[in-house]
Amino acid sequence: MKYFLFIVCCLLLFSCRKLITVDTPVSELPAGQVFNSEALADAAVADIYYVLSGYYTSSMLTVINGMTADELSTLNPSSTVYVNNAIQPADPLVLSTWRDFYKAIYRANAVLEGLATATNISAGKQAGLTGEARFLRAFSYYYLVNNWGDVPLITTTDVTQTATASRAAVADVYQQIMSDLQSAVLLLPETYSSTEKVRANKWAATAMLARVSLQRGNWQDAETNASLVINAGVYLPLSSLDSVFLKNSRSAILQIWLKDGFTIAGQTFQPSNAGTFSFFPLTTDLMNAFEAGDMRKDKWTGTFTYGGSLYYYPFKYKKKIAAYGDDAEYLMVLRIAEQFLIRAEARCRQNNIAGAVTDLNIIRHHSGLADLPADMDQETCLLTIEKERRTEMFTEWGDRWSDLKHTGRINTVMSVQKPGWDSTKVLYPIPQQERNRDPNLTQNKGYQ
Repeated sequence: MKYFLFIVCCLLLFSCRKLITVDTPVSELPAGQVFNSEALADAAVADIYYVLSGYYTSSMLTVINGMTADELSTLNPSSTVYVNNAIQPADPLVLSTWRDFYKAIYRANAVLEGLATATNISAGKQAGLTGEARFLRAFSYYYLVNNWGDVPLITTTDVTQTATASRAAVADVYQQIMSDLQSAVLLLPETYSSTEKVRANKWAATAMLARVSLQRGNWQDAETNASLVINAGVYLPLSSLDSVFLKNSRSAILQIWLKDGFTIAGQTFQPSNAGTFSFFPLTTDLMNAFEAGDMRKDKWTGTFTYGGSLYYYPFKYKKKIAAYGDDAEYLMVLRIAEQFLIRAEARCRQNNIAGAVTDLNIIRHHSGLADLPADMDQETCLLTIEKERRTEMFTEWGDRWSDLKHTGRINTVMSVQKPGWDSTKVLYPIPQQERNRDPNLTQNKGYQ
């Protein structure tokens, strides 16, 4: 929280310098002072993580993605628009999620501009903070481009450019994402900046680079980067299923620090205090994907009865009130299990079926499941990876929604799960409120 108190006014002042010049109130700090102090510059970067830990980015994105895919259902009548893929351009949750990611991007841009002219920050510190800002900008753009397709590509704080920005092509956005991540890999140290895993290091950037490479079909790059993280000697052996989401768990590559040791997701998914029901139960189809004996079903889901029916809810995060010490939970951003799944798919796509199965079996052993046969064909291997990814990564930053897109199977799967499915629903509407402010923002097909 001390980071937030320092930085909110500082970045607002920095962002307004293009519009008007005013005297600085005695209670606020000018941008020049922020980026000529290592402590304040560090706090400016920490504030971007604070934005990404918010209600819309860390929780509602997962909820919306889960419902528009085949992961979550709802007992809240007002949320059926997401389950039915009937989101309207004026949807308030979609708008707030969009705005929060752009808020993080804007602050990353402000940091990068400030650091570029800073004179009192050591070269090592400047490199590390620049790497973090680039990582966080790439992370934010990854979710924007996956959910909305073509989006404005903003790399400046100059409002004369941002106020009327047009949408950039998906390929151009991904080019910026890759450029930022490649720079972050070079700039960031292998070690963490503290005893906790709450600030990005080289391996976090490499892990994100592996994910994006897989998304773009660059199989060899995805395998190479995932292997670098796996072989880093930091994240293995895998943490027990009970401890994966605790703060500083061994399997965590990057988490976001939380003051009181509980997550918004934990509060959102767990039944109310009265223990009656969860608004967002897991779908029957997802629950049927768990094999008999899969400990992830026992450890990472809970049950409740409502209206005479049994439901399951996500229970990866156990805390819904303050927790401290070793019992606290931090928000998971990246973890090592995903890197095995990325490498498995990359290997399978390159016809290295045995290598893919070896990676899958590591995840399966961890979940109490038996080995897979090493002689399956490529199609079976890819479907098996999809199933393992679904049961491992559910309700983590909407992974299922983006996974179905990058495999090209979203229309096939959704048309079975949701009668009346329309392929234009693979993207969300550009928020109408943003289009009203920016006449150059066009709308996605199916929402005019």
